[in-house]
Amino acid sequence: MNKKETKQNEAKTEEKVAPPAPVAEEQVEALTKEVLHWKDLALRTAAEMENLRKRCQIDMQNTAKYANKDFAKDILPVVDNLENAMKHTRVEMGKSEQALPPFVTGLFQGIEMTHKLLLNALEKHNVRKMEGIGQVFNPDKHQVIQQVEDPSKPSGTIIEELQTGYELDGRVLREAMVIVSKE
Repeated sequence: MNKKETKQNEAKTEEKVAPPAPVAEEQVEALTKEVLHWKDLALRTAAEMENLRKRCQIDMQNTAKYANKDFAKDILPVVDNLENAMKHTRVEMGKSEQALPPFVTGLFQGIEMTHKLLLNALEKHNVRKMEGIGQVFNPDKHQVIQQVEDPSKPSGTIIEELQTGYELDGRVLREAMVIVSKE
């Protein structure tokens, strides 16, 4: 290598090592701000995706939990009819002074067993009767059909239940139709 080439190489090296110009510092600062912006955006997006995943998981759990809601609602009139049949049969059996034919007694026992099996099946799927008589009226759980004066009970106390209310996993499936006391 000759002296001329050496001086050119040294000049190039000095150019590379020369202190940064103000333009370069501004570019670094701008790029740093852009990196911070994208980093912040990435963190926010990740947090939003995590929240979305959690909401979807809760929605899926609720969907699975309450999937049989419509079916359970459709079964409740069957329960009501069995209860009415048992109630009226008991009344008629109480009126009769003669021994009832065995088939009537067997029929009544069959109705009772069917009712019990149906209630057990509903209970297995978290459908439960709501407490009614003696409870304080709750507009979220009860529908008032009538108010009756009853000085022996505080106002708003349920004294009779015309239709049983049911809950599915703590949510009201069907409101109870009730008669409440008033002062």
